[in-house]
Amino acid sequence: MKNKNLILVTICIAIVLLGVSFVLMNQEAFDNTLIATGLKKSKPMLADADPYMKKLLQEIPVQKVLPKKKKNPREIWKVGRGISYPNYLLKAQRHLEKHGGKVLSMEEVESRNGSVVNFDFVAPFGDTFYVQLQVADSFYNSTSRLAVAFYASKELSGFADELNGLNFPYSLLITPSEISSFKAGLKKLNQYESVVWLPMEDKKLRSKSFSKSMIFIHQSQSEIQDIVTDALEKVPHAQGIATRFGSRAVEQQALLHAIFNPLQERNLWFMDLTKNRYSRAEDVCEDIHLKCRTESPFDPSRMTHAVYVSRVLKTARRSGKAILILPISNASFKAIENLEADATAQGTEFVSLSNIFQTE
Repeated sequence: MKNKNLILVTICIAIVLLGVSFVLMNQEAFDNTLIATGLKKSKPMLADADPYMKKLLQEIPVQKVLPKKKKNPREIWKVGRGISYPNYLLKAQRHLEKHGGKVLSMEEVESRNGSVVNFDFVAPFGDTFYVQLQVADSFYNSTSRLAVAFYASKELSGFADELNGLNFPYSLLITPSEISSFKAGLKKLNQYESVVWLPMEDKKLRSKSFSKSMIFIHQSQSEIQDIVTDALEKVPHAQGIATRFGSRAVEQQALLHAIFNPLQERNLWFMDLTKNRYSRAEDVCEDIHLKCRTESPFDPSRMTHAVYVSRVLKTARRSGKAILILPISNASFKAIENLEADATAQGTEFVSLSNIFQTE
């Protein structure tokens, strides 16, 4: 009898040991079973533990990831000061949708330490994340971008030292028919980005000095394309075209198509400076997938240089990128004396004008 009991005990011990060894060898599967049955809570997964999530964090970009706490069931993503929450969320949404993820909800709420954003989404690999975006105390380097451009003019030669002394890239808006008058000034410059400053028919101005190089609404498609092609040949290495005058021209969809075709062939971009709310430029650009922006250059009749520079820096902080467009003058260079320091202090980096047009 005792032998039988001993055998049974031995068998039981063997079964237990086999079970324990099985569990140890298949710990992950066993844990998943306990989690599925509710007998064990799952460990919180940090976003940066997954390869895709690491890429998402870099794209936004996120400075630091903090795990969930008892008082806050959301994972905290610290983002740098310098641009607004909508800009961060837009980058996240684009990245998620591009890779098969899905945004569930976005909500900005007020807290004791300022506003935060609750961001819920499904990652491409199927897991749902409940995240809270919080602005960090420090600025994130290169969080926003700023491009600087000047109108090229006859005064260019007298400001070669000021332009060469800039510690950031800049662009020159050049009218093809005027280039001969400041070619000597261009040769004095170390490096700059060329942009065609193209005269176009305006509601207020009808200048005879641009009669041969200006685009008018009565011209045929071939005539317009010839003017654009000639302009690009006269301004070597031009990266795009910006409007000079043109408040009437930008309302004409057919005219814009004629201008944009040569740009599309050369992979160039278009910048509308008319400030005309009835402009069709962005609509046509979207139709043909041309890189296009609407910008507001400095207007001395509306504000001072200092106010304009301050507003552009603020735009960079809020939207993530901005363009500063000034005439070449003593007042302009006086206004940007502290531009480099102010931009750096708010986490804004200087880039070329073409960089602003790059697809996010």
